[in-house]
Amino acid sequence: MSIHQPPVTRTERILAEIWCDVLELDEVGVLDNFFEVGGYSMLMQLVRAQIAERTGVRPTLPELFIHSTIRSCAAFLDGSAPGGTAKVGTAAARTTGRQDNGPVAEGSSDRDTVRGAVRDTDIAVIGLACRFPDAVDADQFWDNLVSGVDSISRFPPRSIPGPGGGKREYVPARGLLRDPEWFDAGYFGYTPREALLTDPQHRVLLECAVEAIEGAGYDPDRFPGLIGIYAGCSLSSYTETLRARQREDQSITTWDILMGTTGDYLASRIAYKLGLRGPTANVQAACATSLYAVHFAARALLAGECDLALAGGSSVRLPAELDNYRVGGITSPSGVCSPFDTAADGVVGGQGCGITVLKRLSEAIADGDHIHAVLRGSAVNNDGRERAGFTAPGVRGQVEVVRAAQRAAGVTPSSITYVEAHGTGTRVGDPIEVAGLNQAFDDGKPRDEPCLLGSVKGNIGHLDAAAGIAGFIKTVLAVERGTVPPSLHYSVPNPDIDFAAGPFAVVTEPTPWAPGGQPRRAGLTARGLGGNNAHVVLEQPPAPLPRTGSEDRQLLVLSAHTPAALDELTARVAGRIADRPDLELRDVSWTLQVGRRLHGYRRFAVVRDRQDALRVLGGGAPERLVDGDHARDGRAVALLVPRTAGAEPVRYWQALGPAPDLVLGPDSDDAAIGSALDTPGRVFLDLGDPVTVARLREHPRWTPEHLVVPVTDPLAALGELWLAGLPIDWSAARTEPGRRVPLPGYPFQRQPYLLEAGPAVQPSPSAPEAGPTTERTVSTLFTEMLGLPEIDPEESFFDLGGDSLVANELLGRLEQLLPVRLEVRAMYDAPSVREFTALVEEQLRGAAVRHD
Repeated sequence: MSIHQPPVTRTERILAEIWCDVLELDEVGVLDNFFEVGGYSMLMQLVRAQIAERTGVRPTLPELFIHSTIRSCAAFLDGSAPGGTAKVGTAAARTTGRQDNGPVAEGSSDRDTVRGAVRDTDIAVIGLACRFPDAVDADQFWDNLVSGVDSISRFPPRSIPGPGGGKREYVPARGLLRDPEWFDAGYFGYTPREALLTDPQHRVLLECAVEAIEGAGYDPDRFPGLIGIYAGCSLSSYTETLRARQREDQSITTWDILMGTTGDYLASRIAYKLGLRGPTANVQAACATSLYAVHFAARALLAGECDLALAGGSSVRLPAELDNYRVGGITSPSGVCSPFDTAADGVVGGQGCGITVLKRLSEAIADGDHIHAVLRGSAVNNDGRERAGFTAPGVRGQVEVVRAAQRAAGVTPSSITYVEAHGTGTRVGDPIEVAGLNQAFDDGKPRDEPCLLGSVKGNIGHLDAAAGIAGFIKTVLAVERGTVPPSLHYSVPNPDIDFAAGPFAVVTEPTPWAPGGQPRRAGLTARGLGGNNAHVVLEQPPAPLPRTGSEDRQLLVLSAHTPAALDELTARVAGRIADRPDLELRDVSWTLQVGRRLHGYRRFAVVRDRQDALRVLGGGAPERLVDGDHARDGRAVALLVPRTAGAEPVRYWQALGPAPDLVLGPDSDDAAIGSALDTPGRVFLDLGDPVTVARLREHPRWTPEHLVVPVTDPLAALGELWLAGLPIDWSAARTEPGRRVPLPGYPFQRQPYLLEAGPAVQPSPSAPEAGPTTERTVSTLFTEMLGLPEIDPEESFFDLGGDSLVANELLGRLEQLLPVRLEVRAMYDAPSVREFTALVEEQLRGAAVRHD
């Protein structure tokens, strides 16, 4: 609580009079926060109207949220606040020369237009995977974005009780995943029970992690460096289900529930199942969680703590819960998320999961990785106390985090031509965010075109812990593919957004993105309740290095955990080759050889060109699609060398990795032949010695487990060796380095795994007992909303931990129980159970008199 200080200047006295009138207070101090003495957003509208009437200045609502004390607001209105310009009728104060040191200096602008130079701090985005509403992967997600698909599921309107026996209708809505409870337990070695006891949001992220790292073209088991992971998830609702089942099934232990649902084990579970040995950390930053994870992953790479890093988040609540509208809450009653629009009326929630793979850019280029985008810089911070309340966003923190990210990226604001905003579609939140962006992007440089602005939440809803990674994946794809998707449900701007004060224009249709003379460059923001801010700067990827040579015959190798998955994988790869004629077959071959985890069911084909690959993979030449399920580790290898063979073929095959421990030939005696066959499953690599091959096959110790692999066709021989489970040095088999390309993800063979609470243990909504007194009703609401077992009827709601947001929700609940309608200021006038009860009863009596 601030020390009471009376107003001094004329403007301070005017504001104090306005506050006292609107808040119905006898006096206020100039250091009191409007939102801590009974104010809220609707009352701030009244304050703004009176300020305009009495001073001739009409500040925007975000400006009043920024300057929420009388002293700060008066200084702003007088033009004496830092950057304050309201006195002359312009927009919000612009930040220059403050703690964040302002925009990037002019001297760094040479880096904005020069491409090709790789900075030590540049990070490559080399892998993406996601599951969002209406999208099972990043390609489908992109198609939906460009097509302007609204993926929110809406349900028949519901009614909630209103004052005087009336009703209020709202549209339940949410962005829902398709079958989020389905999971491939066998792939990860889970028993059905383990799968059932693991939170679905953990399982979905686990599958996405596999898809992302395979999409990047890496197999963790064969990666030579350290792989880290940073990830976070939403609060588990599955915990409640498991605890309900635990009452009926004593085999479910508290330890099971802890290990299966707690967010602490999200990242470490992925590290364990995928064999990642780098830093592993769970991240929690509310709605900014997954973009914080990206920032931490990038920093870990720059610090040398790992060589590859995964970062992402998951938010999947099962059973799926629709957002129930509450009077005074943030949920949209229309069921439509309309960022930046005058129709914006609140948040629409959603389910989703996304993850990315990052690598130091210089190494990604050297290793031939497919680079989707370059992460040039990122920053995170917190708003601190300079905002309307704990759950309210601030402006200064946002300005500072954006500029910090731009400095880390070495770019000027005017070089950024698209911003993916947090954009939740709330009436007040969007204007505050744009006010901050206007300040952060004010570098005084002219623009030929506006900076485009959008938010993915109009498409899929607000994904909580996965919100940041959803915006990240959208922006990465836009930067890579040169199109900015439309921001949905925008037609008329929110009147509280001062678009004239900044460079931004909301993009309303798919827009080609080709800024003249500079690369495509974007900023991306995520904000979390509690003041967490994150911002990253992304840039289009560098052009691939030129290469020489033509495509020769290629060896395609495929493996899966089950025969059905192998067939589906074969079809998927064929489909990708058919859909992407720009993919070079040698790159497809290389990616399949080095970038996929090795499984027991295997298949290979030697193909001449793209059309031949499509024919063979499509089943047009079944004899050339060679299958095997006999792969096993530790097979011994013997070389069969004819008398005429030189040393070069022997060295060549030895260099490819099979590591022979014997060399046999026509002069080998029967004892040597028998000794070689004593090793079960030995592979005999035939360099052209038919005599020794015949002797082996005729020997009594020969078994079907022994294999002879002729090298007549070297590629087919490599395929046979790989089919048998022998390690292959694929780079040694090539004349030039390969390049990794994005190929379809693993075809998980999913089954449903979902426990549901039985009818006997379903929690029922708490409500007052039949025939309660008004005080009992009020007391019940106080205890529920504050989470306390009991309350002294004389104690203040706010002294017990309540705030205006909780008070709003309490009043919404009260309207459903009793025919009364009160505003939040009533809670400040009568903060105890006893006082508030008297206020409610007074309104009930008045309603009864009017009814009579």
